Amino acid sequence: MRLTTRESSRVELHRIRLPLIAMIDVILFLLFYFVISGNMAAEERALSTTLGASQGQSSSLLQSQMLLIESHNGAVVYRIGDRTLTDRAGLAAVLSALPHEAGIIVRPSAEVPVAATAEAVQVAKDAG
Repeated sequence: MRLTTRESSRVELHRIRLPLIAMIDVILFLLFYFVISGNMAAEERALSTTLGASQGQSSSLLQSQMLLIESHNGAVVYRIGDRTLTDRAGLAAVLSALPHEAGIIVRPSAEVPVAATAEAVQVAKDAG
């Protein structure tokens, strides 16, 4: 007959509590994740696509042209692709020949006066 208690056969309460708490934390975190992702999926489903295929429209494959405005030796130089222009009339002729659906991006350099940039924007608006 044994009068001492055996510690290995008895399961103590504080040994069980720690893994149980960690498991509950993981379960709650997963529940929170699925609730949030389920709510966001409904919002993303409402967003419209830019392809236009669902509305029967064909999307434009044209890219916007970039008009670079630079200053060389005090003169303003306009560059569109490989074309280099120095006057307003030449810029207007080139911009009117471009397709108008894609638009144009005007990028002046830091040395260009504001008046030259405003003039380029006005020529682009006049060209359509």
